[in-house]
Amino acid sequence: MVAAFLVAVLTPIFTFIAYAVKPTPTTWWFSLLSIIIAALPVLIALCVWKWAYSKDHKYGWSYMLAIYQDKVEKDVCYETLSEDEPTVYEFKTWMQDISDFIKEKGQRKLVLVFDNMDRLPAEKVKELWSSIHTFFADSGFENVWAVIPFDETHLACAFGDETDEQTKQLTKYFINKTFPIVYRVAPPVITDYRSIFNKLFVEAFGETENEAKETINRIFRLVNPNANVREIISYINEMVALKQEWCNEILMINIALFCLKKTDILANPVEQILSGDYLNGIQTIINNDLQTQREIAALVYGVDVEDARQIPLKKYIEGCINGEEDHDINQYAETNKQFDTVLEEVIQCMDNALIDKIIHCLHKLTRKSDVILRVWQRIAQLKLKESIEKQVFPVEYQELLLHLDTESQNHVIAQLYKKIVRFNDFNGGDYFKTLDAIDRFIAQNKLACDFTSLIEAKTVKPNTFIDYIQAANATDAAYRDNATTKAYKYYQVATNSEALDNYLANLLPDNFDHADIVKTLKDNSTYTFPTLLQAITNCIDEQNVNKDNIGAIFTTYRLLASDEERPLPVTLDSTYINQLHSELETDGRNIKESGYYDLVAMQLAHGHSVSLIEGGDIKYVAELMDYYVDHGDLLVNSVGWNIPLLNETLQYMVNHKLGYKLLLSDILPQFEDIKNRIGVTDEVFIEHLAEWNTDLDKYITKNNIKDVIPDASFYDLTTKISNVLTDHINKIAFEALSEISVDTLYAQRTAHTSYYWFVAIKHLLAKIKSLPDNLTEFGKKILMDIASGTQSLNPFPNCFKNIVERLDKRKIKSTVTDIRNDFCIGKKTINAIKFQFFETWLRSHGNLKSQAGDVIDKIVKPVISDGACRSLILQNKDFYMDLINTAGDDAYELKKSLRNLIQKDSDPQLVKFVNSIDSVPEVETA
Repeated sequence: MVAAFLVAVLTPIFTFIAYAVKPTPTTWWFSLLSIIIAALPVLIALCVWKWAYSKDHKYGWSYMLAIYQDKVEKDVCYETLSEDEPTVYEFKTWMQDISDFIKEKGQRKLVLVFDNMDRLPAEKVKELWSSIHTFFADSGFENVWAVIPFDETHLACAFGDETDEQTKQLTKYFINKTFPIVYRVAPPVITDYRSIFNKLFVEAFGETENEAKETINRIFRLVNPNANVREIISYINEMVALKQEWCNEILMINIALFCLKKTDILANPVEQILSGDYLNGIQTIINNDLQTQREIAALVYGVDVEDARQIPLKKYIEGCINGEEDHDINQYAETNKQFDTVLEEVIQCMDNALIDKIIHCLHKLTRKSDVILRVWQRIAQLKLKESIEKQVFPVEYQELLLHLDTESQNHVIAQLYKKIVRFNDFNGGDYFKTLDAIDRFIAQNKLACDFTSLIEAKTVKPNTFIDYIQAANATDAAYRDNATTKAYKYYQVATNSEALDNYLANLLPDNFDHADIVKTLKDNSTYTFPTLLQAITNCIDEQNVNKDNIGAIFTTYRLLASDEERPLPVTLDSTYINQLHSELETDGRNIKESGYYDLVAMQLAHGHSVSLIEGGDIKYVAELMDYYVDHGDLLVNSVGWNIPLLNETLQYMVNHKLGYKLLLSDILPQFEDIKNRIGVTDEVFIEHLAEWNTDLDKYITKNNIKDVIPDASFYDLTTKISNVLTDHINKIAFEALSEISVDTLYAQRTAHTSYYWFVAIKHLLAKIKSLPDNLTEFGKKILMDIASGTQSLNPFPNCFKNIVERLDKRKIKSTVTDIRNDFCIGKKTINAIKFQFFETWLRSHGNLKSQAGDVIDKIVKPVISDGACRSLILQNKDFYMDLINTAGDDAYELKKSLRNLIQKDSDPQLVKFVNSIDSVPEVETA
């Protein structure tokens, strides 16, 4: 084809040249020259043909002539391609043929090079190495050699984990069994590494980047300490491409940094750019400053450097708002100087539909600044533009309020309150819950907001008002300063009283379940329920009560009935009570609310023996008993009925001071029987009865004291326990006792153990400061009887003893004097027992010196031989020495007796006493 082209194109040209150079006239040699020039293309074509023929004999004369004959010669070549992998035998045979052909033709040996094996998948590497081992590791081929560059580390990857020791051993074994000889190519040393990198860098960038060259060289070697030349070239080529794209917009060092850490950066560009974690290992050389962040971001996102400066932080903040994993809004808030500005821009550009996500995200932000406050204020404006879907205090508003200034907080709360109070589908329960939640939030977070001043008075329909109160009743108000105020009063919601009364009454009998509403409003004078009360009494009177509504009906009835109406004037008959009680016992509802306890109380009030079902609590029965029977009547009746549950109920009532109506004049006479029946102590029962302390003067008087307190031993209790009741009983009893005549008392002296007033005196004297006159006169009579011997001192009744011991000494001096005189004149005789009883009286009030002689002779001398009497004398020896000395000769016989005594009794006190007496006569001896 080439020859034909030369002939076709060059022949006309050379013919023209031959004609042009031919002179006129011509010579033979000029003609010969013209012919040669014109034939020159043919000669060249023949040379080309000759060369082609030497290479391939198909280009013979026929081919040459075909060109000049304008014929097309077709050369059809058949080639068969097979993608099937040959068998071991086929491959060996084929390779052996090649080796034999080379040997036969005397050609140079064939060298096969298997390169770039590290680019193949692990499975392909295994297959290829298996083939190499099969074809070359045995006998081999004489004229075919194989050269296989390999990296032992990469080769190990084909056999498993390159870090596993077993894999490493397997790799070494395979290499040793496969290759007869292994050459090690030494890696370039550090100086070569640096110089090669610098040489290639200069070739790529010239001398324009010399300032960055060494730094780039250094960081590349730190990151890739074992890089080969190919990797260096690839790295520099990548930098060249980026440099051509960005020119001088991005520093060379940042281009190099991107190329070096591209994998780490692109794996998580936002976090890597902002945190600089990708600089691990070179952070001491490269700083993650704002310029670095901007330029790396520009390379990552393909935008202008100026536009890229905020992209990473912006995307990170957007990721935080969208709740992406591992995103923390605080991570760069303090370290990135652009944070506030970028945050503000992000919020301004965000879709308002994401306002709640924005609030949740920024709520976690701990950083505070004027810019961030401005952001929160903008968010508040956007949030307030939204309408509310329900009457609630959304968590978004709660989080928002925590980050606003006081003025903004008050504005947000005020606007939110307006949305809630003017909500179209107003619900009383939701209204209270929401306002209470706002109130609690303000209190708990100590916000400077006067929420109370925002509350508007609102009048609602009865059913809405009921929902409101029920929500209020279910609220714990302990966090408030005035927790005693009922919660429903906080937010000024009200309804028309008459409308509410009629609404509740119309629910009877089957749909009424609002006793809690009545209980809440009971103390509020604004609301009265006459219609409801009348409707309830009608239901009860007509027995239009069943197991489903009895609880609500009777609870409300008890609430609306006045205290003066206890027990309730209208109740169910006994038979119907029994029926309902049986039904409720098996109903399984909440027994406290079902009316079960009311029925039990009614049963007990009628004297029916019942018991509580499992889980029942007797205190609820006790709290209801007064509505169905007088407490006093029940106490009295319990003695005769002896119903176990009633006894336990009364015991609970007494222990907890329950009960409304009671007459002490009915209970006190049976105090002991009732106490024993219900199983309480004296102290508890008397304290319980003391609760009825009004009009005591009316019911317990001097005239009925013996009827009210028929057993005088009861005064033992009243004198030991002091309360209003016992003090009054003691006072009245003392007044009654004071009016008993002396003669009556004296006449009953022999019945001192059974006579009412003597038993009473036994206990009452402990509370008496001074004896009444009648007891004083009675005491004088007892003293005279003792002196005369008609009243025995062995034993001496405690009752009399207590009276005598409490006698006023000033009032009985004459009586003691009379007793002395009677002893002195012999009208009454003294003895040791009498002396011991009267000694103190006589010594203190008997004026013994005035009749010293008679006293010594008639009172002292007769008892001196008694040891107990003598002991009394010695205890008061000064008094008696003076009395003896005063008696003078009248005491002679006494002195003589004393002298005889010391002869028998050597008691030092007695001897000293006798020796102290004047002129004691000597004892006569036989």
